[in-house]
Amino acid sequence: MDVLSLLRSKNRCLQKFLQASIDFLESADHSGQLPDLVEFESSREAILKAIDLYDRKVSEAVSLLDSDTSSEPERQKFISEVKAALDEKSDLVYRILKTDDRILSLIEEEKNKVFKELSSVQKQEEIARKFKSTWVPESGEGLDEKL
Repeated sequence: MDVLSLLRSKNRCLQKFLQASIDFLESADHSGQLPDLVEFESSREAILKAIDLYDRKVSEAVSLLDSDTSSEPERQKFISEVKAALDEKSDLVYRILKTDDRILSLIEEEKNKVFKELSSVQKQEEIARKFKSTWVPESGEGLDEKL
């Protein structure tokens, strides 16, 4: 494969990565709760592996480029197409970062909700233990056991 097709393929992977993030956010918006994080992570991890593979292939292809075989117009066309692909990559990465910021905010909100619920449950358990520990001796239940 040539450098340009590898860059375009990598950009398609970045688009899939972005789409997975967008789908996650939309699912959270529609359901009101976070979707399965494990599934989300694993799908993005698979895409990241493909991106890493494309990065290695691009590096190999660039090292094999022979600048002496093409004419100046062909070289300029190639350079402009590579720049366009790299600009598209930059745009996709920027959009991924923005989307991931929103995902992290959702996760942080959910974490805070869970923390508040946990604190509330712990307070309720403390109150219940205090009530029970003072209620039993005052009620005289211990007297029945002695008789």
